[in-house]
Amino acid sequence: MYFSLYLFFLGLPALLLITVSGCSKLPEKTYVNHPKILHKQVELVCQNTDASHFQIKNQLVLLKRQDGREIELRHYNSLLPDGYYFCTRQNRKSSILD
Repeated sequence: MYFSLYLFFLGLPALLLITVSGCSKLPEKTYVNHPKILHKQVELVCQNTDASHFQIKNQLVLLKRQDGREIELRHYNSLLPDGYYFCTRQNRKSSILD
């Protein structure tokens, strides 16, 4: 009796949740192919900094330190759109950047 009551109160909502989530349609992610000029600007920032990734906010480059704080490069403005960018194939020497 106790097991069937347990199954009813926990099994029925779980089954309902699985059914509803399986029937809902998730939005598809779209890939945006940015112009080659943006790729060159990202490479320029990566070559001038010793970071594995950086963030652009209001045309300012932000680097993340290992302790979690951000370093704002006020002297370096970028024409890249706001977002996160990754530097690949880079030999890093910095001990303070994440």
